[in-house]
Amino acid sequence: MIVLDTNVISEFARPTPNEKVKAWILRQDGSRIWLCTVGLMEQIYGAERVFLKTGSDRFFRAIENLVKGQFRDRIAGWDLETAMATGRLRAKRESMGRPISVQHAMIAAICLANGATLATRNTRDFEGLDLKLVNPFEDG
Repeated sequence: MIVLDTNVISEFARPTPNEKVKAWILRQDGSRIWLCTVGLMEQIYGAERVFLKTGSDRFFRAIENLVKGQFRDRIAGWDLETAMATGRLRAKRESMGRPISVQHAMIAAICLANGATLATRNTRDFEGLDLKLVNPFEDG
């Protein structure tokens, strides 16, 4: 199972997505690629900002297509177990002198609870958490 971080999902909304990311995603078994609820929340936040600024709902439609289409049955959620793990992960990173944002800790907890690899451009943000990471922007 590979969970796509927000920056990987967003890459496909660009007019010309990064070639390495495209190549990486094409090499993956599509049934192993997942989204997570926190990443979707971040996507909705970005779509709402665009909508409020421009009136365009293009990003909302794209998100809806992902959620109701190819990822309909592949969205990892946040629950009591991951809530507890999130608190522990944040405390662990603080003790290392490397605080982590709430959203990143939530994404990491979801991945760890599901034994998933996180595909992200920002691997440094998730270091020190015993989390399997892949950077499609470099490993494409």
